[in-house]
Amino acid sequence: MRSSINRRKFLTGVAVGTTALTAGALRPRTAAAAASSYPDWIPASPKPPKRGGTLTRASAWDPPVLDPRLTQSIGLFQFVGHTSSRLVRYAFPEEATGVTDPTLKGDLAESWQASPDHRTWTFKLRQGVKWQNVPPLNGRELVAADVKYCFEAYAKEGVQSFTFREIEGIETPDKYTLRVHLHTPNVLFPHNVAECVTVIFSREVLEEDGDLKKRLIGTGPYILKEHTRKVRLALTRNPDYFDKGRPYVDELVILSTPDFATRLAAFRTGQSDILQVASPSEVETVRKTNPAAVVQTYKNVLAPFGLALAQDKPPFSDLRVRRAISMSIDRQKQVDTVFEGHGIPGWGVPYMYYQDKAPTLAELGPWWQYRPAEAKKLLAEAGHPNGFETTLFYYEYWPQMTSQVQIVQQELKKNLNINVKITKLDYTTYYGRYVEGKWDGMAWGFQSGHAVGLDERTYMYLHSKSTKNFFRVNDSVIDELTVKLRRTPDRAEQAKITKKIVDRELDQVLRMWMPYDGGFLIYQPNVRNMAALALRRPDGYGSPTVARLWLDK
Repeated sequence: MRSSINRRKFLTGVAVGTTALTAGALRPRTAAAAASSYPDWIPASPKPPKRGGTLTRASAWDPPVLDPRLTQSIGLFQFVGHTSSRLVRYAFPEEATGVTDPTLKGDLAESWQASPDHRTWTFKLRQGVKWQNVPPLNGRELVAADVKYCFEAYAKEGVQSFTFREIEGIETPDKYTLRVHLHTPNVLFPHNVAECVTVIFSREVLEEDGDLKKRLIGTGPYILKEHTRKVRLALTRNPDYFDKGRPYVDELVILSTPDFATRLAAFRTGQSDILQVASPSEVETVRKTNPAAVVQTYKNVLAPFGLALAQDKPPFSDLRVRRAISMSIDRQKQVDTVFEGHGIPGWGVPYMYYQDKAPTLAELGPWWQYRPAEAKKLLAEAGHPNGFETTLFYYEYWPQMTSQVQIVQQELKKNLNINVKITKLDYTTYYGRYVEGKWDGMAWGFQSGHAVGLDERTYMYLHSKSTKNFFRVNDSVIDELTVKLRRTPDRAEQAKITKKIVDRELDQVLRMWMPYDGGFLIYQPNVRNMAALALRRPDGYGSPTVARLWLDK
């Protein structure tokens, strides 16, 4: 077993030999050919799993707050999926048929069914599930009343509240039955409570502390042992986890490491087991020193990041302004240079829900094409022939993001005479400002990477009343279509409605998506069963999958 590591030792160990990959450097497309040699699907190991060891990961994210009601930040949910369970869940990699498999599985619930009108959902819970043996829970059994309390608490406040406000009432006919009555039909409700942000927390902790900001106690595979803000997290195996025999790894350590060069050096020296990179050349850089590393190319089904505009006020409330800005940005240039030809031009709803293949840039419509002359004319028609000034803030999730922000700044100045003042923020400040909506101008915005389900990617992120409507979309057509979608049980009809939502979003430039590349996940050669699904990366919001991996040592 690897000995425990603290952040000081970690940083000291990786300081020597650190190779920084320059954020502003643009690379040619030639390196993209190397990507074809890396699979997008790694099957589970046929070998019997081994127990023991410590999995350590250098992470770019730090939790802004511990309370799962108040944030859906990857900084928190990269490990809450370890400590806590959900009612139902999406398939783990070794259960899935491929990277885009959206199959639901039981987590705390063994089965579920809907009434004919899809307004009432009944869940049958597993018997004998225990809360972690930590005060004040002390290993007592989880029952239906716990889930009822949790769902009602979610509805009262926080960013997740929109999901639970649609609940009209909850019954618990017995200890292991939960009956949820909705205000209106929703054929996709089980998918909503399968999202990794809908974890079940305890009544005792919330009532004793008054919030969930100090401690996390759940029914998940790992117990939170240590949390030192901006330094490290440590989790230890839960011996009473209901999925008997799991987890396999004894301890998980997550080190707060905002700097990519430090994360890279940590992986190279074996002090971190997982590394994400965003370009083929970065993969080759790693493989020069770690030729045995396992590489998986990430299958992009959407772009989580885009140029968010304060479109609830001028000048961005004018559709002509939004269209002009979109046409003045050369997305193909970003794909070819920043992502070395391995990226996608960008769209916001996973294509797998409305068509078989990823859209091409041409298929995204006229406002996604690079047409600077038309853009300038359109901006003049909107009353800004000489451009204007605005601001943009962002957090550097990876070095290429800085390049993207700078390219957009340069092209808006060159093509439209829009002067953009850029501010780079730390993660906690960025996340709080963006999600709370306390900004004007522009932001390098996101829709949270946790979302897997169709309803979450449409209704929850696009409806004008949603607490997750971070892009400030307010479109009556979108509202009507997203409501219709969640009332439509037929899959073929769902696909048609989803396509209408996507077409409307692109035409009205409601969320201005930018090129993206999920890039590559790189693992140390002894890590088994760590494959990533398209919307569930094991090092981020897909964290529950870590309970299934093991170290071949």
